[in-house]
Amino acid sequence: MKNRKHNRFAACWRKRWRPWMVTGVLGFIVGLAVCVGLPSPGSADMADMADMSVPNDAMEQGLNHLMAFGASDSGGEGLDRTAIAPVLDYIGQAPELADYTPLERSEARGSFLAYTVDRPLAEVVRYVYNNRIPEGAANPSSIHYAHWTAVDGTPGRALPDIWEMLDSVPAPTVVRGVSREIIAPDLYTGTYYQYDLRRAIVLFRNGSQRVVISLSKQMGPSEVGRKGLIVGDDKDWNYLYTEDEGVNKAGLGWVKSRIYEFLSICIYMEDDTRPGAVKVGVFQWLGAGWAGFNMVDTHHIRNGLERYAVQFKAMMTSPDMPAPESLEHLHHALAQTDEGVLRATAYDVIRHIHSLAQQGESARERRTAEGVDPRAYVDGLSRDELVTVIMREFVKHRLGKASPLEPAFWVALKANGGRPKPL
Repeated sequence: MKNRKHNRFAACWRKRWRPWMVTGVLGFIVGLAVCVGLPSPGSADMADMADMSVPNDAMEQGLNHLMAFGASDSGGEGLDRTAIAPVLDYIGQAPELADYTPLERSEARGSFLAYTVDRPLAEVVRYVYNNRIPEGAANPSSIHYAHWTAVDGTPGRALPDIWEMLDSVPAPTVVRGVSREIIAPDLYTGTYYQYDLRRAIVLFRNGSQRVVISLSKQMGPSEVGRKGLIVGDDKDWNYLYTEDEGVNKAGLGWVKSRIYEFLSICIYMEDDTRPGAVKVGVFQWLGAGWAGFNMVDTHHIRNGLERYAVQFKAMMTSPDMPAPESLEHLHHALAQTDEGVLRATAYDVIRHIHSLAQQGESARERRTAEGVDPRAYVDGLSRDELVTVIMREFVKHRLGKASPLEPAFWVALKANGGRPKPL
Protein backbone atom coordinates (compact mmCIF):
# COMPACT_ATOMS: atom_id res chain seq x y z
CA MET A 1 0.00 0.00 0.00
CA LYS A 2 2.80 2.37 0.91
CA ASN A 3 4.51 1.77 -2.45
CA ARG A 4 1.26 2.34 -4.35
CA LYS A 5 0.78 5.67 -2.56
CA HIS A 6 4.36 6.62 -3.31
CA ASN A 7 3.91 5.73 -6.98
CA ARG A 8 0.73 7.77 -7.21
CA PHE A 9 2.51 10.74 -5.62
CA ALA A 10 5.44 10.38 -8.01
CA ALA A 11 3.12 10.23 -11.00
CA CYS A 12 1.27 13.31 -9.76
CA TRP A 13 4.60 15.13 -9.32
CA ARG A 14 5.70 14.31 -12.85
CA LYS A 15 2.38 15.27 -14.43
CA ARG A 16 1.36 18.30 -12.40
CA TRP A 17 4.02 19.87 -10.20
CA ARG A 18 7.26 19.25 -12.04
CA PRO A 19 6.14 21.15 -15.18
CA TRP A 20 5.08 24.04 -12.95
CA MET A 21 8.45 24.05 -11.25
CA VAL A 22 10.40 23.93 -14.50
CA THR A 23 8.49 26.83 -16.04
CA GLY A 24 7.84 28.67 -12.79
CA VAL A 25 10.36 28.45 -9.98
CA LEU A 26 13.28 28.06 -12.31
CA GLY A 27 12.45 31.20 -14.18
CA PHE A 28 14.49 33.16 -11.67
CA ILE A 29 17.70 32.29 -13.44
CA VAL A 30 16.71 34.63 -16.22
CA GLY A 31 17.93 37.41 -13.90
CA LEU A 32 21.21 35.85 -12.86
CA ALA A 33 23.59 36.52 -15.73
CA VAL A 34 26.52 38.52 -14.37
CA CYS A 35 28.11 39.30 -17.75
CA VAL A 36 26.75 40.53 -21.15
CA GLY A 37 24.84 39.60 -24.46
CA LEU A 38 21.82 39.46 -27.00
CA PRO A 39 18.22 38.64 -28.12
CA SER A 40 16.06 36.04 -26.42
CA PRO A 41 14.96 32.77 -28.11
CA GLY A 42 12.37 33.23 -30.81
CA SER A 43 13.68 36.53 -32.13
CA ALA A 44 14.64 36.86 -35.76
CA ASP A 45 18.29 37.31 -34.87
CA MET A 46 18.37 33.86 -33.31
CA ALA A 47 17.98 32.28 -36.73
CA ASP A 48 21.63 33.05 -37.37
CA MET A 49 22.84 31.42 -34.16
CA ALA A 50 25.46 28.76 -34.80
CA ASP A 51 25.92 25.56 -32.79
CA MET A 52 29.50 24.84 -31.89
CA SER A 53 30.96 21.36 -31.65
CA VAL A 54 31.93 20.05 -28.24
CA PRO A 55 35.36 21.49 -27.38
CA ASN A 56 38.26 19.22 -26.52
CA ASP A 57 39.43 18.20 -23.06
CA ALA A 58 42.08 20.93 -23.06
CA MET A 59 39.44 23.64 -22.91
CA GLU A 60 37.53 21.91 -20.11
CA GLN A 61 40.79 21.58 -18.20
CA GLY A 62 41.39 25.27 -18.78
CA LEU A 63 37.98 26.02 -17.24
CA ASN A 64 38.90 23.84 -14.26
CA HIS A 65 42.11 25.81 -13.82
CA LEU A 66 40.22 29.11 -13.87
CA MET A 67 37.70 27.91 -11.29
CA ALA A 68 40.51 26.65 -9.02
CA PHE A 69 42.40 29.92 -9.46
CA GLY A 70 39.28 31.92 -8.59
CA ALA A 71 38.82 29.93 -5.38
CA SER A 72 42.46 30.36 -4.34
CA ASP A 73 44.26 33.26 -2.69
CA SER A 74 47.23 33.28 -5.07
CA GLY A 75 48.41 36.30 -6.98
CA GLY A 76 48.86 36.60 -10.71
CA GLU A 77 51.77 34.17 -10.66
CA GLY A 78 49.29 31.38 -9.95
CA LEU A 79 47.56 31.79 -13.30
CA ASP A 80 48.76 29.26 -15.88
CA ARG A 81 48.26 31.06 -19.19
CA THR A 82 49.24 27.96 -21.14
CA ALA A 83 46.43 26.03 -19.43
CA ILE A 84 43.79 28.64 -20.24
CA ALA A 85 44.96 29.33 -23.81
CA PRO A 86 42.39 26.85 -25.27
CA VAL A 87 39.61 28.77 -23.48
CA LEU A 88 40.73 32.10 -24.94
CA ASP A 89 41.12 30.56 -28.40
CA TYR A 90 37.64 29.06 -28.19
CA ILE A 91 36.04 32.39 -27.29
CA GLY A 92 38.01 34.22 -29.96
CA GLN A 93 36.76 31.84 -32.66
CA ALA A 94 33.19 31.51 -31.40
CA PRO A 95 30.52 32.97 -33.70
CA GLU A 96 27.95 35.39 -32.34
CA LEU A 97 25.57 33.63 -29.93
CA ALA A 98 27.53 30.38 -30.10
CA ASP A 99 25.70 27.66 -28.17
CA TYR A 100 27.68 25.18 -26.08
CA THR A 101 27.04 23.21 -22.89
CA PRO A 102 30.12 22.86 -20.68
CA LEU A 103 30.55 19.91 -18.35
CA GLU A 104 28.76 20.07 -15.00
CA ARG A 105 30.70 21.47 -12.07
CA SER A 106 29.83 21.27 -8.36
CA GLU A 107 26.71 19.31 -9.39
CA ALA A 108 25.50 22.37 -11.30
CA ARG A 109 24.58 22.47 -14.98
CA GLY A 110 26.14 25.09 -17.20
CA SER A 111 25.84 27.10 -20.39
CA PHE A 112 27.98 29.35 -22.58
CA LEU A 113 27.35 32.51 -24.57
CA ALA A 114 29.67 34.51 -26.84
CA TYR A 115 29.09 37.91 -28.41
CA THR A 116 30.80 41.15 -29.38
CA VAL A 117 30.32 44.61 -27.89
CA ASP A 118 31.35 47.51 -30.12
CA ARG A 119 32.93 49.70 -27.48
CA PRO A 120 36.54 50.01 -26.23
CA LEU A 121 37.51 47.54 -23.51
CA ALA A 122 38.54 50.31 -21.11
CA GLU A 123 35.06 51.84 -21.31
CA VAL A 124 33.25 48.51 -20.91
CA VAL A 125 35.33 47.71 -17.82
CA ARG A 126 34.79 51.23 -16.48
CA TYR A 127 31.02 50.73 -16.61
CA VAL A 128 31.01 47.23 -15.14
CA TYR A 129 33.76 47.29 -12.48
CA ASN A 130 33.63 50.77 -11.02
CA ASN A 131 32.91 51.67 -7.39
CA ARG A 132 31.45 54.99 -8.61
CA ILE A 133 28.92 53.41 -10.99
CA PRO A 134 26.44 51.15 -9.16
CA GLU A 135 25.76 47.82 -10.87
CA GLY A 136 22.07 48.55 -10.47
CA ALA A 137 22.55 51.45 -12.91
CA ALA A 138 24.95 49.75 -15.34
CA ASN A 139 23.11 46.41 -15.34
CA PRO A 140 19.52 47.22 -14.26
CA SER A 141 17.80 44.21 -15.84
CA SER A 142 19.83 41.76 -13.75
CA ILE A 143 21.05 43.55 -10.63
CA HIS A 144 18.88 45.51 -8.20
CA TYR A 145 21.71 46.39 -5.86
CA ALA A 146 25.28 45.15 -5.42
CA HIS A 147 28.37 46.25 -3.56
CA TRP A 148 31.80 44.89 -2.75
CA THR A 149 31.96 44.25 0.99
CA ALA A 150 35.71 43.53 0.94
CA VAL A 151 38.57 43.98 -1.53
CA ASP A 152 41.92 42.19 -1.21
CA GLY A 153 41.02 41.06 2.28
CA THR A 154 40.10 44.51 3.61
CA PRO A 155 36.43 45.10 4.54
CA GLY A 156 35.06 48.36 3.16
CA ARG A 157 37.90 48.91 0.69
CA ALA A 158 36.75 50.20 -2.72
CA LEU A 159 37.62 48.57 -6.01
CA PRO A 160 40.68 50.15 -7.66
CA ASP A 161 40.25 51.82 -11.05
CA ILE A 162 40.86 48.61 -12.99
CA TRP A 163 40.46 50.17 -16.45
CA GLU A 164 43.55 52.32 -15.82
CA MET A 165 45.65 49.16 -15.38
CA LEU A 166 44.86 47.67 -18.78
CA ASP A 167 47.91 49.10 -20.54
CA SER A 168 50.38 48.61 -17.70
CA VAL A 169 50.16 44.96 -16.64
CA PRO A 170 53.21 43.04 -17.96
CA ALA A 171 52.18 40.07 -15.79
CA PRO A 172 48.71 38.96 -14.66
CA THR A 173 47.25 41.28 -12.02
CA VAL A 174 44.51 40.07 -9.68
CA VAL A 175 41.94 41.92 -7.58
CA ARG A 176 40.06 39.68 -5.15
CA GLY A 177 37.10 40.34 -2.92
CA VAL A 178 33.57 39.57 -1.80
CA SER A 179 30.39 41.15 -3.15
CA ARG A 180 26.80 41.12 -1.92
CA GLU A 181 24.16 41.04 -4.65
CA ILE A 182 20.40 41.44 -4.82
CA ILE A 183 19.16 40.47 -8.25
CA ALA A 184 16.25 41.91 -10.21
CA PRO A 185 12.97 39.91 -10.29
CA ASP A 186 12.95 37.10 -12.84
CA LEU A 187 10.76 37.20 -15.92
CA TYR A 188 8.54 34.22 -15.07
CA THR A 189 7.82 34.41 -11.35
CA GLY A 190 9.07 37.77 -10.14
CA THR A 191 11.23 36.03 -7.52
CA TYR A 192 14.43 37.77 -6.45
CA TYR A 193 17.38 36.55 -4.38
CA GLN A 194 20.26 37.79 -2.25
CA TYR A 195 23.64 36.09 -1.96
CA ASP A 196 27.37 36.64 -1.46
CA LEU A 197 29.97 35.98 -4.15
CA ARG A 198 33.67 35.34 -3.89
CA ARG A 199 35.13 37.37 -6.74
CA ALA A 200 38.42 37.62 -8.62
CA ILE A 201 39.19 39.98 -11.50
CA VAL A 202 42.28 39.15 -13.56
CA LEU A 203 43.97 41.45 -16.09
CA PHE A 204 46.79 40.52 -18.46
CA ARG A 205 48.06 40.76 -22.01
CA ASN A 206 47.86 37.71 -24.27
CA GLY A 207 49.95 38.54 -27.35
CA SER A 208 48.07 41.28 -29.18
CA GLN A 209 45.07 40.92 -26.87
CA ARG A 210 44.16 42.67 -23.66
CA VAL A 211 42.20 40.28 -21.46
CA VAL A 212 39.97 40.79 -18.41
CA ILE A 213 38.58 37.71 -16.64
CA SER A 214 35.90 37.91 -13.95
CA LEU A 215 35.57 34.80 -11.77
CA SER A 216 32.66 34.36 -9.35
CA LYS A 217 31.59 31.62 -6.95
CA GLN A 218 28.62 31.82 -4.61
CA MET A 219 29.47 31.55 -0.91
CA GLY A 220 26.85 29.15 0.44
CA PRO A 221 23.14 29.03 -0.44
CA SER A 222 21.29 32.26 -1.15
CA GLU A 223 18.63 33.60 1.12
CA VAL A 224 15.15 32.22 0.43
CA GLY A 225 13.71 33.85 -2.68
CA ARG A 226 11.24 36.68 -2.12
CA LYS A 227 8.31 37.90 -4.17
CA GLY A 228 9.09 40.76 -6.53
CA LEU A 229 7.41 42.12 -9.61
CA ILE A 230 8.34 43.33 -13.08
CA VAL A 231 5.96 46.23 -13.75
CA GLY A 232 5.16 46.52 -17.46
CA ASP A 233 7.86 45.70 -19.99
CA ASP A 234 11.12 44.33 -18.58
CA LYS A 235 13.06 46.76 -20.78
CA ASP A 236 11.53 49.67 -18.83
CA TRP A 237 13.38 48.56 -15.65
CA ASN A 238 10.45 49.16 -13.30
CA TYR A 239 10.54 46.64 -10.45
CA LEU A 240 8.86 46.20 -7.06
CA TYR A 241 10.30 44.22 -4.14
CA THR A 242 8.36 42.71 -1.24
CA GLU A 243 9.63 41.06 1.94
CA ASP A 244 7.38 38.02 1.41
CA GLU A 245 9.19 34.73 0.92
CA GLY A 246 7.96 32.53 -1.91
CA VAL A 247 7.24 32.58 -5.62
CA ASN A 248 4.99 35.25 -7.09
CA LYS A 249 2.98 32.86 -9.25
CA ALA A 250 -0.46 31.30 -8.77
CA GLY A 251 -0.22 28.04 -6.84
CA LEU A 252 3.47 28.45 -6.04
CA GLY A 253 3.46 31.13 -3.37
CA TRP A 254 4.45 28.55 -0.76
CA VAL A 255 7.68 27.51 -2.52
CA LYS A 256 10.82 28.39 -0.52
CA SER A 257 13.37 28.38 -3.33
CA ARG A 258 17.09 29.08 -3.08
CA ILE A 259 20.12 29.33 -5.31
CA TYR A 260 22.40 26.56 -4.09
CA GLU A 261 25.36 27.03 -6.42
CA PHE A 262 26.42 29.75 -8.82
CA LEU A 263 29.71 29.77 -10.76
CA SER A 264 30.71 32.19 -13.48
CA ILE A 265 33.68 32.76 -15.78
CA CYS A 266 33.28 35.95 -17.82
CA ILE A 267 36.08 36.84 -20.24
CA TYR A 268 36.50 40.11 -22.16
CA MET A 269 39.09 40.34 -24.94
CA GLU A 270 40.12 43.24 -27.20
CA ASP A 271 42.71 42.76 -29.94
CA ASP A 272 45.09 45.52 -30.96
CA THR A 273 44.20 44.79 -34.58
CA ARG A 274 40.54 45.53 -33.90
CA PRO A 275 40.32 48.26 -31.26
CA GLY A 276 36.86 49.18 -30.05
CA ALA A 277 35.44 45.66 -30.43
CA VAL A 278 35.29 43.55 -27.28
CA LYS A 279 34.71 39.80 -27.64
CA VAL A 280 32.89 38.43 -24.60
CA GLY A 281 32.59 34.81 -23.57
CA VAL A 282 30.53 33.73 -20.56
CA PHE A 283 30.54 30.29 -18.95
CA GLN A 284 27.99 29.97 -16.18
CA TRP A 285 26.77 27.18 -13.91
CA LEU A 286 23.71 27.24 -11.67
CA GLY A 287 22.10 24.92 -9.16
CA ALA A 288 18.79 26.08 -7.70
CA GLY A 289 15.32 24.97 -6.68
CA TRP A 290 13.68 24.09 -3.40
CA ALA A 291 13.85 21.43 -0.63
CA GLY A 292 17.34 20.52 -1.81
CA PHE A 293 16.22 19.65 -5.36
CA ASN A 294 18.25 21.20 -8.19
CA MET A 295 15.66 22.01 -10.84
CA VAL A 296 17.88 23.93 -13.28
CA ASP A 297 18.35 22.92 -16.92
CA THR A 298 20.90 24.37 -19.31
CA HIS A 299 18.34 26.31 -21.35
CA HIS A 300 17.27 28.24 -18.23
CA ILE A 301 20.83 29.46 -17.77
CA ARG A 302 21.07 30.26 -21.46
CA ASN A 303 17.91 32.39 -21.21
CA GLY A 304 19.36 34.25 -18.25
CA LEU A 305 22.56 35.01 -20.11
CA GLU A 306 20.58 36.31 -23.07
CA ARG A 307 18.38 38.54 -20.91
CA TYR A 308 21.41 40.32 -19.57
CA ALA A 309 23.10 40.24 -22.95
CA VAL A 310 20.44 41.97 -24.98
CA GLN A 311 20.02 44.78 -22.47
CA PHE A 312 23.71 45.36 -21.80
CA LYS A 313 24.70 45.34 -25.45
CA ALA A 314 21.90 47.78 -26.26
CA MET A 315 23.15 50.11 -23.52
CA MET A 316 26.79 49.91 -24.55
CA THR A 317 26.06 50.60 -28.22
CA SER A 318 23.49 53.36 -27.74
CA PRO A 319 24.71 56.87 -28.66
CA ASP A 320 22.52 58.16 -25.81
CA MET A 321 24.19 56.08 -23.09
CA PRO A 322 25.84 58.47 -20.60
CA ALA A 323 29.63 58.28 -20.69
CA PRO A 324 31.15 56.57 -17.66
CA GLU A 325 32.70 59.89 -16.65
CA SER A 326 29.22 61.46 -16.57
CA LEU A 327 27.93 58.71 -14.31
CA GLU A 328 30.93 59.14 -12.03
CA HIS A 329 30.26 62.89 -11.77
CA LEU A 330 26.60 62.21 -10.96
CA HIS A 331 27.62 59.71 -8.28
CA HIS A 332 29.93 62.34 -6.76
CA ALA A 333 27.13 64.94 -6.71
CA LEU A 334 24.63 62.54 -5.14
CA ALA A 335 27.19 61.49 -2.53
CA GLN A 336 27.26 65.13 -1.37
CA THR A 337 23.47 65.56 -1.41
CA ASP A 338 21.47 65.58 1.81
CA GLU A 339 20.11 62.11 2.53
CA GLY A 340 16.63 63.49 3.11
CA VAL A 341 16.59 64.83 -0.45
CA LEU A 342 17.80 61.47 -1.79
CA ARG A 343 15.11 59.65 0.16
CA ALA A 344 12.37 61.98 -1.08
CA THR A 345 13.56 61.54 -4.66
CA ALA A 346 13.71 57.75 -4.37
CA TYR A 347 10.20 57.81 -2.88
CA ASP A 348 8.92 59.61 -5.98
CA VAL A 349 10.38 56.80 -8.10
CA ILE A 350 9.03 53.91 -6.04
CA ARG A 351 5.63 55.56 -5.62
CA HIS A 352 5.41 55.95 -9.40
CA ILE A 353 6.29 52.29 -10.04
CA HIS A 354 3.84 51.24 -7.31
CA SER A 355 1.10 53.31 -8.94
CA LEU A 356 1.77 51.67 -12.33
CA ALA A 357 1.49 48.24 -10.72
CA GLN A 358 -1.80 49.16 -9.03
CA GLN A 359 -3.19 50.03 -12.46
CA GLY A 360 -1.74 46.95 -14.14
CA GLU A 361 -3.84 44.61 -16.25
CA SER A 362 -2.64 41.59 -14.29
CA ALA A 363 -4.46 40.71 -11.08
CA ARG A 364 -1.17 39.33 -9.75
CA GLU A 365 0.45 42.70 -10.38
CA ARG A 366 -2.26 44.49 -8.44
CA ARG A 367 -2.13 42.00 -5.54
CA THR A 368 1.63 42.29 -5.27
CA ALA A 369 1.39 46.08 -5.26
CA GLU A 370 -0.99 45.85 -2.30
CA GLY A 371 1.79 44.22 -0.30
CA VAL A 372 4.24 47.08 -0.87
CA ASP A 373 4.27 50.29 1.16
CA PRO A 374 6.43 52.68 -0.89
CA ARG A 375 7.22 54.87 2.11
CA ALA A 376 8.25 51.98 4.33
CA TYR A 377 10.29 50.46 1.51
CA VAL A 378 12.25 53.64 0.85
CA ASP A 379 12.77 54.23 4.58
CA GLY A 380 14.52 50.85 4.71
CA LEU A 381 17.05 51.68 1.97
CA SER A 382 20.64 52.58 2.76
CA ARG A 383 22.22 55.73 1.36
CA ASP A 384 24.05 53.69 -1.29
CA GLU A 385 20.80 52.03 -2.33
CA LEU A 386 19.13 55.43 -2.66
CA VAL A 387 21.95 56.59 -4.94
CA THR A 388 21.54 53.42 -7.03
CA VAL A 389 17.80 54.06 -7.47
CA ILE A 390 18.43 57.63 -8.65
CA MET A 391 21.32 56.78 -10.97
CA ARG A 392 19.23 54.04 -12.58
CA GLU A 393 16.57 56.67 -13.30
CA PHE A 394 19.20 58.92 -14.85
CA VAL A 395 20.25 56.15 -17.25
CA LYS A 396 16.59 55.50 -18.07
CA HIS A 397 16.03 59.19 -18.71
CA ARG A 398 19.05 59.47 -21.01
CA LEU A 399 18.05 56.35 -22.96
CA GLY A 400 14.55 57.69 -23.58
CA LYS A 401 12.70 55.50 -21.09
CA ALA A 402 9.88 56.98 -19.02
CA SER A 403 10.88 58.27 -15.58
CA PRO A 404 8.88 60.27 -13.02
CA LEU A 405 11.99 62.39 -12.41
CA GLU A 406 12.19 63.77 -15.94
CA PRO A 407 10.13 66.98 -15.44
CA ALA A 408 11.83 68.37 -12.36
CA PHE A 409 14.72 66.40 -10.99
CA TRP A 410 17.16 66.67 -13.87
CA VAL A 411 16.53 70.40 -14.06
CA ALA A 412 17.27 70.74 -10.35
CA LEU A 413 20.53 68.82 -10.75
CA LYS A 414 22.12 71.70 -12.60
CA ALA A 415 25.36 71.35 -14.50
CA ASN A 416 28.51 73.03 -13.24
CA GLY A 417 31.21 72.97 -15.87
CA GLY A 418 29.75 69.71 -17.18
CA ARG A 419 29.49 68.24 -13.70
CA PRO A 420 26.21 67.97 -11.75
CA LYS A 421 25.90 69.91 -8.51
CA PRO A 422 24.66 68.39 -5.25
CA LEU A 423 20.97 68.97 -4.71
